[in-house]
Amino acid sequence: MTVTETSNIRKLLCDPDLGLIPHLEKSLKDLHTSAIANGEKFKLEPYDIELKSCHTQKHPNDQKPLVTQSMSIKIPLTGKVQDKMHLYLIASELQNQIDIKIIDWSALERRQYDIHGIPLKQPITKIDGEMNYELVFDRPGYCCITLCRQFDLTYAANY
Repeated sequence: MTVTETSNIRKLLCDPDLGLIPHLEKSLKDLHTSAIANGEKFKLEPYDIELKSCHTQKHPNDQKPLVTQSMSIKIPLTGKVQDKMHLYLIASELQNQIDIKIIDWSALERRQYDIHGIPLKQPITKIDGEMNYELVFDRPGYCCITLCRQFDLTYAANY
């Protein structure tokens, strides 16, 4: 099989103008820069995106089947163990900001579907997740709080 056209999931995630990853990278950089400017003492580590369960369904009135792709984003923050409570508060604020950015992005993408028929069929209305804490073993006195955000992208299948 030869992939001749960029899939809708790749458009949603990677498009330089409308994709979630470029939008998220800019947002994380802006959030981290503003936090550092305000004197916060933490490091935003590289994030990870995982594609989880995926299902496709065809409704009688839809021209194309709809794909629902579950995603997980993990964003680690490191700082000193002595600042653990402060890091949790920063992580909580960051989590709220990230969720707002993801929901805002999905609203913009959804308008593109209304106008051009591409590619996000339903906006993101629910984000789940948690915060995980662990010590950084190769850096004594440091800890890592990982924000885990999970949501679904629903888009029309390409074929």
